[in-house]
This record gives sequence, structure tokens and C-alpha cells, in this order.
Amino acid sequence: MKKIFWICCTFFILNCYAQTDSLKYTPKITHSSKTDSLRIKKHNPKTASLLAIIPGAGQIYNKKYWKLPIVYAGLGTTAFLIYYYEDLTSMYRKEYVARENKKTDKLNPKLAKYSPENILELRNFYRRNMEICVAACTILYVLSILDACVDAHLFYYDISDNLSLGVKPKINYNPISGTTSPGMGLIVKF
Repeated sequence: MKKIFWICCTFFILNCYAQTDSLKYTPKITHSSKTDSLRIKKHNPKTASLLAIIPGAGQIYNKKYWKLPIVYAGLGTTAFLIYYYEDLTSMYRKEYVARENKKTDKLNPKLAKYSPENILELRNFYRRNMEICVAACTILYVLSILDACVDAHLFYYDISDNLSLGVKPKINYNPISGTTSPGMGLIVKF
């Protein structure tokens, strides 16, 4: 059993290769006009997250200007739908209360064809839609903050033309048995 273990270990060790780290952080160095010392200017994820409390400010800090219309369109659309559904919910709620209190002077003539049960169902329907839109708006707001934080973390990440993916044939040599076997390999270079 020990021989099999050592043979397997030797086989796997011979086929393992390590890659060197090609991602190197090179901070931006600026000269201060007041002093001659060098300062390192680093892109801060915490600052991006705090600025993102104001919608779009984190994306501006990260210089991802193309994301601004997406953030504002998502938040603006959900905010409008919240207003729209709240207005309908309020109208049906007032109609239902007026019918239950038998106040005929406050009834909406457009809703005369609906029964009180239908009015209550419509109010519940529009209230549920409003609550879904509130949840969607909250999720979009939190996602914009997370996006700003992640973009700040990956601000110095190198995306160059040296990234590649290739499929090449390979002949595997087994040093234990001394045999070769053809195979295919997938090579990803970072």
C-alpha cells in the first residue's frame, strides 16, 4: 500500500508545474509641490463605497462613467413605479374606506362598477407591486454600492493582450514506466 502511495505522489509531483505571478501592483507616484518627498496615490475601495452612498458617485470615483446611465435608469424606473403604485394603492384604499363608511360624496365615479371585494383585491394587488418595487430599488441601490467597491478593488488589475487561451497537443512522458502517450492540453496564460 505504501508503494502505491509513493508511486502516485511521485507521478503527481512530476506533472505539477507552478506559474509565476504576472500581476504586479505598481502604484501611481506623484510629486508634491510642497515637499520633495514621494507620495503613493492609491485607489481606495472604502472611499468608493462611501461615495457610492450618493448614487453614481462611486462610479465617477472609479472613472466608470458608462455605468452612470445604468444606475440612474434602474433607480429612476423603480422610484417612478413606487410612486405610481403607491398612488393607485392610495386611491383604492380611499375608495374602500369610503364604501365601508357609507360616504357616497367621496366615492370615485370611475370605480362604481367594482364591488368592495374587488376594490380590496385591487388595493392589495397594487400594494404588493409597490412593495416589490421598493425591494427592487433597495437591491439596485446596494448593488451600485457593491459595484463601486469591487471596481475600486480591481482598479489596478491588469487586463492586457497577454492573456490567452490555447489548446495544444502534448505528448505525455511517464518517467516511471518509460512510455509516452498522446494527449490534449488546455493552456491558460495569465
